[in-house]
Amino acid sequence: MARHPAVMMPIRTDRALGPRSAPAPRRIVLRSCAPGVALAMVLAALTPAAATAEADPAAIRIVLPGSTSLSGNYLAARLAGSARDMAAGAEFYKEALADDPDNPQLIERAFTLALASGDIEEAAALAERLPPRADTNRLAGLAQAVLDLQRGDNAAARKVVGEHARGPLADLTAALVGAWTYAAESDRAAALNRLDTLRGPDLYTAFTTFHGGIIADYLGDHAEARRRLAVAYDNEPSMLRIVDAYARALARDGAAKEASGVLDRYTATVGTHPIITTLKDEIAAGRTPPPLVENPQAGVAEALFALGSAISREGSEELAAAYLQLALTLEPNSGLAAMALAGLHERLEQSAEAVEILEKIPPTSPLSRDARTQLGLNLNALERADEARAVLDALVKEDPSDLEAVVALGSVLRSRDLFAEAAAAYSLGIDSVKAPDRRHWTLFYQRGISYERSKQWEKAEADFKRALVLYPDQPLVLNYLGYSWIDMGRNLDQALEMVQKAVDLRPTDGYIIDSLGWAYYRLGRYEEAVAELERAVEMMPDDPVINDHLGDAYWMVGRRLEARFQWSHARDSKPEPADLEKILAKLDKGLPPPTPATAADAGGQQPAPTAAPN
Repeated sequence: MARHPAVMMPIRTDRALGPRSAPAPRRIVLRSCAPGVALAMVLAALTPAAATAEADPAAIRIVLPGSTSLSGNYLAARLAGSARDMAAGAEFYKEALADDPDNPQLIERAFTLALASGDIEEAAALAERLPPRADTNRLAGLAQAVLDLQRGDNAAARKVVGEHARGPLADLTAALVGAWTYAAESDRAAALNRLDTLRGPDLYTAFTTFHGGIIADYLGDHAEARRRLAVAYDNEPSMLRIVDAYARALARDGAAKEASGVLDRYTATVGTHPIITTLKDEIAAGRTPPPLVENPQAGVAEALFALGSAISREGSEELAAAYLQLALTLEPNSGLAAMALAGLHERLEQSAEAVEILEKIPPTSPLSRDARTQLGLNLNALERADEARAVLDALVKEDPSDLEAVVALGSVLRSRDLFAEAAAAYSLGIDSVKAPDRRHWTLFYQRGISYERSKQWEKAEADFKRALVLYPDQPLVLNYLGYSWIDMGRNLDQALEMVQKAVDLRPTDGYIIDSLGWAYYRLGRYEEAVAELERAVEMMPDDPVINDHLGDAYWMVGRRLEARFQWSHARDSKPEPADLEKILAKLDKGLPPPTPATAADAGGQQPAPTAAPN
């Protein structure tokens, strides 16, 4: 019955293997890819209303009786919008427009969603019918500019995006696009001046300094490229794209040793990254790397990717998706833009869309392995477990030292209760690490869970202890090992102290508080169990396991009515099938009185601690 972190999907980790805090367990975390991501903090006021809000129902005209398709398609579009299903919403709004072709709100929503879902041709056609509303037309102007750039009409692109530059985000976008159109015309002075004369929030400089540097590098002005990118690097030395561009500019200006030092510092402070590794190898081989972007269209794509990444937050998914789709329109092989767009769909729990995007990242991309790792996790989320395992197995066999792939494979196997196989996968990763350090505690922790669940306790205990050597007082490990000892009646004083310390370290973690309460229950300290379990239920009122635990504790202190209430709530909260059977039995017959022989298993629980998902 107890909740096991073993079955949780993993939070995305860096190759350095530190677990990340994140609200969504399958969220991609691009490793500091976009310059100026801090700009997202000021974008709440910059987001076009038409890109984030559904149409006003009052704007839909009344339809004569017998003609129901408009209302049906409109309601379906609204439902798709509430579910943030951009592709479905675009299709339903398109169908609604067939019945009400002049409705301005329908046109706006159909345009925005067509663009966000990647149907650029449909969006372009709808853009011509848009009413003169500034917010939506800014996005339409940007879409038109992208099409102009594809045709090589730089002046037209510059003009149309400039006409709609009203507001901070639109102004910044227009400046970046305009600068690259001048670069396409080899007008270095005009390109840099377009960036240098932009006025607005201080956070603009993260973009303008960076793009000024890569424009100078593209146009062959190595000294100016180094100067501007050095400023960007000094401000944000851990930003992947800035480090990449600066190291390239240094190497292209004959400073290969200095470039290697910049890359080494990134690896030492942030961790390994395939883009950095590829560049390091290229410089070490004595080759002069190309500039970060090799043509103006790629430069605009870089800008749109960075802006889309910065605004990809709750409430702005459509706008972020539109920017990322336009980036991919200009640069279809941009692995970073594709990964960002796939990550956006993952956060919306749209694994099918994420899979479609990830499968298009070419095997020649430095991000190919990262893409395949995320592909495996998304296939597993779609219940395509065999395909997921095949993808991840191949990655681990190719390179067992790719610990992200190892962690992903182990997580997929654990989610399918294949614990022995998961332990073997983690062992491949552990064996590839010559000198494990604090970053690697999670490998031993997760293998320990796999060993414990496959009834290999001695191996599990050794792994938990090793994890605590690498990361003393790690609360998840303290909780798991301490609870397991209590369950087995071993090292009771030390075990209870460990679980209490885990609670002290994570005092708002309902799972770990539940573990402490359940530990008291197992020890027959029922009043103390009630106090802790009530705290846990307050934090997680709809968790079936915690409610079931509190029901057991209430029963043992004689609060029978409250016990049945908690069990009923647990029953109605979608417990696991095996747990449901036990809950129904307790509702029917209650629990036997505690005895020294049965106090530890009065509730018929599985010997595994409740823990926060890792």
